[in-house]
Amino acid sequence: MRKIIIDTDPGIDDALAILLALSAKEELEVLALTTVNGNVDIEKVTKNAFKILDVAGRRDIPVYKGNSKPLMRENSMPADCHGDDGLGNIGMEESGRVPEEESAADFLIRKAREEKGEITLVPIGPLTNIAEAIQKDPEFVKNIKEVVIMGGAIHEGNVTPHAEFNFWVDPEAAKIVFQAGFEKIVMVGLDATRYVWLDPALRELLYQINTPVSRFIHKVTRVYADAHWGYGQKLGCELCDVLVTAYLLDTSVLETTDAFVDVETQGLCDGASVVYPIWKYGDRQKNCEAAVKADTKKFFEIFFGYLFPEYLENVKKIQG
Repeated sequence: MRKIIIDTDPGIDDALAILLALSAKEELEVLALTTVNGNVDIEKVTKNAFKILDVAGRRDIPVYKGNSKPLMRENSMPADCHGDDGLGNIGMEESGRVPEEESAADFLIRKAREEKGEITLVPIGPLTNIAEAIQKDPEFVKNIKEVVIMGGAIHEGNVTPHAEFNFWVDPEAAKIVFQAGFEKIVMVGLDATRYVWLDPALRELLYQINTPVSRFIHKVTRVYADAHWGYGQKLGCELCDVLVTAYLLDTSVLETTDAFVDVETQGLCDGASVVYPIWKYGDRQKNCEAAVKADTKKFFEIFFGYLFPEYLENVKKIQG
């Protein structure tokens, strides 16, 4: 069983990624959620983490509140596709739970030391907490088994022509993470996530499944789908962060290439991930496996197969 800590800024796709991880009880042990400023501010994302755990019936999982702003700059604008509250403005009740007293970075350092070489970090928001842990503890990098990141892009960004949102919010943190020397980093960026599109038919299936979790997913993705229509008149929505969880459950869902990744921190390309494929740039030292493509059918079979296994055949029929 893989031990994971999800570092997150919920966020609609964060919510789905967390729910999928929690459904895989035999494969993934979710040790904690750590929160970070991103899609909305730190207070909202921390409250949202508790709301998601409540939906999943997992009030046993602790939440550690992290950074309220990027490492070296002021807060960036929040994402505009998740609603004012980050969870689609669906009016969820407050959980009543409060975060642990220990900060996210201090928890990450302590837990990595206690379970050296066993923990997979799963950052699906800006990388501020991870970078802080690196700066505070020289041994932190050596204590982590692997890091599977949702962020970056080889080609086109989604906030600027070059920058993906998570890296754009805190480019300095992303740069620190890629330069730190982790044993293994997998970068699941926009080149791969564009293959995991929740189309109207699959979204309608979630409504018809009619469980509390499926109706939550259907409801919370409404504003997300509306935003994607507003961007480019596309029906459905992209499940970026969820692809990371799917990869943890079945690595064959991704096609990756060995790469050296750096992050730009100024100018027109501020926040851009600069990806050098090793096959082409042999003088560069690999620091990452960068995702270039995802298997759409396999992704949705994983997603529905874990969360709603009795409807897997319906998914296969819809996908053709």
